[in-house]
Amino acid sequence: MRKLLAAALSVAMGMSLAACGGGSSKPAEETTKSAESGADKAESGDTKLNADIEYWSSWSETEAQADALREAADEFMKANPGVKINFTFNGRDNRNLVGSAVSAGTKVTMMDANADNIKSMWSEMTMDLTPYFEESYESTGGEKYVDRIMPSMSGLSAKLFDGKYSYFPYAPQAFMIFCNKNIFDDCGITKYPETWTEFMDACEKIKAKGYTPVTTDSNYATSWVGYYMSRLMGNDEVTKLSNDPSAWSNPKVLEAAKAIEDMAKKGYFDPVIETNTYPNAQQSMVINEKIAMYINGTWLPNEVKESTPDDFKWGSFAFPTVEGGVDDQTSGCYSSYGIAINKDATEEEAKAAAAFGVYVTTAFDQKFSDMANAIPVSVDGVWPDSLKDAQQVMSKYTNRYPSQTALILNSNSKQIIADACLKLMGGSITAEEFVEMASKF
Repeated sequence: MRKLLAAALSVAMGMSLAACGGGSSKPAEETTKSAESGADKAESGDTKLNADIEYWSSWSETEAQADALREAADEFMKANPGVKINFTFNGRDNRNLVGSAVSAGTKVTMMDANADNIKSMWSEMTMDLTPYFEESYESTGGEKYVDRIMPSMSGLSAKLFDGKYSYFPYAPQAFMIFCNKNIFDDCGITKYPETWTEFMDACEKIKAKGYTPVTTDSNYATSWVGYYMSRLMGNDEVTKLSNDPSAWSNPKVLEAAKAIEDMAKKGYFDPVIETNTYPNAQQSMVINEKIAMYINGTWLPNEVKESTPDDFKWGSFAFPTVEGGVDDQTSGCYSSYGIAINKDATEEEAKAAAAFGVYVTTAFDQKFSDMANAIPVSVDGVWPDSLKDAQQVMSKYTNRYPSQTALILNSNSKQIIADACLKLMGGSITAEEFVEMASKF
């Protein structure tokens, strides 16, 4: 089930980003007590909550995330007997079903989806939650809710909606370079590369030891090229490349392509990279333990968990800066799932729904993460061991790229560009030929 979930989620991100992670080191008994205590304090002030809530979710009935939401609701309702929460688990098609259901007069009080889908599909029907973000709750230790969740996640909730918080973020995730830390250790690489020069030095050490420095596959084909271009030119200029063939005449494009061509000439890419279909690259990385690096999302360790040896050590770091570039390692792709409230909800329904949203993402946050193998959204959440390095990367992200960078934003050019990227990394075409091929849309 984890594999099916992770595969769907990797497509959902923008495709669209979705759930991720691994287990937590926090004892289950401690987590349970914390969650139950939080449920007892879920009310805002002394106001009693009374409402029937219809929650439509993007998780499927049998997924761990659905189990976690049901358990959170049971504890919340026990502490708030005036509230009844009914779930409809629609799976990934929820983003399409909610709008038509509301239009048909079906009651939907609150709903969840990936943050970008909330923006693109539900922006006209979501309630401004800013007052609830600024409010303090007993389940937040008396602090404002906004101060108890990751700043990058709360910031995205507001940024997507012109400064108004429009969903409660949970199950965060991000793109970055994941690595086999055992290989780095064996090659004497004690510090993650921060610049392109350091990265190339690391690749040379890895190759010299008989390992393959870098892999990717058909699903993530644009990542290495796209991240280099984004670092060099910035997101806006890369966006132009996905929409305007003439934009490929920018000399910076050829400069980026030559850097990737140089990697191919030096043998830093997986020899089968041109024909690698998803999920071959990630499975090879953990099964063979000969591949050092792969750009993917924070769901990766969980996605390949069943195939990963017990002694495999995950590492991760942000894509390095490049010479003459405009972006640094604070730029990257990050997002989360979000819980939104229908703007047509009554005042009583909105208060109860918001209190539940706060509860799920604070008092129940660690337990949700433990049950669903997700990343906690609260500022003091305990991350899985496999994502400890990713936590440091994600905490520094402030400038947001689209999933796999802006090279994939246009469905009319996406596959053409992706095919050209694979050929460039595979060494079948030169940098000049890459520019010509990628711009033919």
